[in-house]
Amino acid sequence: MQQPEAQARVIEEWFRLPESRRLHATDAVAFAFRLLQDRPEMFARHRERDQVDHDVIVEWLLPYLNRQTN
Repeated sequence: MQQPEAQARVIEEWFRLPESRRLHATDAVAFAFRLLQDRPEMFARHRERDQVDHDVIVEWLLPYLNRQTN
């Protein structure tokens, strides 16, 4: 698991969103871009190792997407 501390913080921020904004993969992508733009300091200490980008964040969030059943 890459950057476990950063991953835990990202997932914590994800669950602060209302459920209606955690339904789809596009929500995860938008969240990742916003997080990287608005809170780059969350990932500053990890840049020496593997770069955390939106693809990594989305990969972390995909297991937590709320999927609706029809």
